[in-house]
Amino acid sequence: MTPADQGGAPGDRIPVWDLPIRLFHWLLVADLAGLWWTATHDDLALHFKLGYAALALLLFRLFWGVAGSDQARFARFLKGPAAVARHVRHMVAPGPLPLERGHNALGGWAVVVLLLVLLAQVGTGLFAVDDDGMEEGPLAHRVSGAAAKLARRLHHANFTLIQVVVAVHVVAVLFYLVVKRENLVRPMVTGWKRLTFLPADGAASGGVERSGWAPLGRAALLAALAAGLVAGLVAFA
Repeated sequence: MTPADQGGAPGDRIPVWDLPIRLFHWLLVADLAGLWWTATHDDLALHFKLGYAALALLLFRLFWGVAGSDQARFARFLKGPAAVARHVRHMVAPGPLPLERGHNALGGWAVVVLLLVLLAQVGTGLFAVDDDGMEEGPLAHRVSGAAAKLARRLHHANFTLIQVVVAVHVVAVLFYLVVKRENLVRPMVTGWKRLTFLPADGAASGGVERSGWAPLGRAALLAALAAGLVAGLVAFA
């Protein structure tokens, strides 16, 4: 099928990731780096603050996955086993991958895995208490001492799982770039993807929702809600 057959032309650009998704992604990367640094340098006061920030970011991503832009919605990119298997076959086959506006079938579930392990990390941190009992999560007093110590052990163990998931993510990005000649980083910076022809699931231009963007006011409201929930948790725990 030629570019003209699909209504596009080489060099066409389509919106892929809107500003809220891009901000979430890079703020989460920075926050995780800060969490790692503060944990290794025993700066637990700052570690907890960054943990609250991570929780707010994750809550926002959950909200945005339901009420956000087209590409951000879980209902759009979570697909069944047949779609995942089909994408894996395309990965191992020679040649370029089929065009995708947002997450592919495999990448969509990778997002879910990453969100789950990060939520587990933040959740255990809320209940954890350190070895000497001097620092504890805001909900640690709600559980027994044994449960708080178990939360700390799970918190440490889950961090190893996070490292594995992040490493797989980086390797996958490099695979797509080197083997499939598909740059996944640039769209996460610019928001746009340049195509040789248009995908079948959308047009290159149009209204706000048709083009893949959702109103920024909605994102600001959901971000404020996420931040407010975390602030309430910290204040009234």
